[in-house]
Amino acid sequence: MTAQSLQALYVVVKRANHLKEGLHLVLDVSHAVVEPAAMEQLRECSASHHLPATIDPLQSDCQLSIVAPLDTAAVPRVRRLAAA
Repeated sequence: MTAQSLQALYVVVKRANHLKEGLHLVLDVSHAVVEPAAMEQLRECSASHHLPATIDPLQSDCQLSIVAPLDTAAVPRVRRLAAA
């Protein structure tokens, strides 16, 4: 997921948020490849309880939780050696 593709996701989140007041939305991106800039934007929305003003000018309350991917930099990589 890129910062650009995230804009389309925000539109879906906004629509879901407006369907029912007080809804708590969970975005599970745990199996996605998410660019750092996009992850940071998601975390900012979750912390502020608002979508970007360009998406939601009225800045409605948005209860959003993010299930993030594992930090692949922190996970040691296992290398398989082929037998000669």
